[in-house]
Amino acid sequence: MSALFKSSKKDVLVIGCGPSGMAQVNALAGAKNMNVSCFEMNSEIGGLWTWTTNVGSDCHGSMYRYHQTNGLNEFLELENYSFLEHFGHLITSYPPRAVMLDYLQGWTRKMGGDKCVTVNRKVTSVEWDASTSKFNVVSHDTKTDFRYLNSFDKVVCCNGHFSNPNWVKPIDGMEDFTGAVMHSHSFRDAQDFKGKDIMLVGNGYSGEDIAMQLVKFGAKSATITYRTEQAHADGAFTKLGWQIVERPLPTRFDKASGEFKFAEGAPLKPDVVMYCTGYKHTFKFLSDELQLRTPNRLVPDMLWKGIVHPDNTNLLFVGMPDQYYTFTMFFAQAMFIKGCIEGKVSYPSKEEMAAHVKEWQDKEDVAHASGDHAEHHRLQLAHTNDACEMVGFKLRDDGDLICQWQDDRHRDILKYRDCVAKSKVDGTESLIYNVPWTMMFTDDKISYLSWCRAETERLVREGIVKLP
Repeated sequence: MSALFKSSKKDVLVIGCGPSGMAQVNALAGAKNMNVSCFEMNSEIGGLWTWTTNVGSDCHGSMYRYHQTNGLNEFLELENYSFLEHFGHLITSYPPRAVMLDYLQGWTRKMGGDKCVTVNRKVTSVEWDASTSKFNVVSHDTKTDFRYLNSFDKVVCCNGHFSNPNWVKPIDGMEDFTGAVMHSHSFRDAQDFKGKDIMLVGNGYSGEDIAMQLVKFGAKSATITYRTEQAHADGAFTKLGWQIVERPLPTRFDKASGEFKFAEGAPLKPDVVMYCTGYKHTFKFLSDELQLRTPNRLVPDMLWKGIVHPDNTNLLFVGMPDQYYTFTMFFAQAMFIKGCIEGKVSYPSKEEMAAHVKEWQDKEDVAHASGDHAEHHRLQLAHTNDACEMVGFKLRDDGDLICQWQDDRHRDILKYRDCVAKSKVDGTESLIYNVPWTMMFTDDKISYLSWCRAETERLVREGIVKLP
């Protein structure tokens, strides 16, 4: 093409269309100075919020059946798209997975981000070509098996970091255990474990939530083991007769007895050992010089503002920090990236970027030492807004909602999903569902939303609620 007719638009590729990719395509939708493409490897947009029975290293998803949000949906609600706008009625604060997926997909349709998405397209290689100052991207159509080669000025990685299991050091003697061993990445349906005794390694949010799912749907017992400290008071999980306990990690597995031995207390003979030990940041498609190498932390290693690759500022990332804020933070980061592409951000030197990362990681270390969750989410808010203020955007402060969520969890881990909160977008209060979470054995979206609609109509009709 003649230079006279060469397009001045930037060719931008967004890799992945889960919540962070949706945020990015929605932020860029309609931008006049860009040609935006988004490649999503699955057949449906939604990423982590989609569910499949597929398991294994080739499966990107880690979602399990019957999951209801384990955080207040009020701090997932987007400023430019309320739950009330999407559903037309009120919902609960902890809806089923499919309801949140429906909301995200509706937001993406409203913003127009869906128009640039190609599904069933897996990115397999991203390399920088210094001679053209572009990325050469190889992708694979998972339906036709065709390969494609395209060039882009900017690449935004939105592939998440909840797909590559972090297998920790095995318990001594583990090689002699003859039961099933798995990572929570492959946990799909709690009903598959009816009547079984499960030992979970790791007592973070996934460990505790999966333990409750298992026993709720018929597992005989779930023992949550931990490395550092117990997360909940003794008896927190057993108020309804559920056989869930927390214990320190076993010291070894004894082949002769077939039991895991502990420093204190009775041995354990589980049918299944499930590792709930988190995930590694993995980017198999990036060439070595473009790799991001970081543990899971609030302020990731390497990335300036938690977003920009220091070795190539045309490579950007959304959703890489450990997360208190999620959907709203993703959109805030996406708006910063939009500003970067539009030339509104001046990049400092690589050395200055590294110093900036260290400065914020030092702050993170102080917050971590405090042991106060509020310090952590305040840090994430400040770190995100440190970037956003450069482009005239601001992440909403949901610290009060996060503190409410923590208080509700610590008050009663079995009942916190039955609590309510107020929307920061339109001020409406969420519904209380007709059965408590411990007795809710379906995740059917249609029946859930039908009840929510009927309950909203009743509350409005009786003058109890007035919708905006």
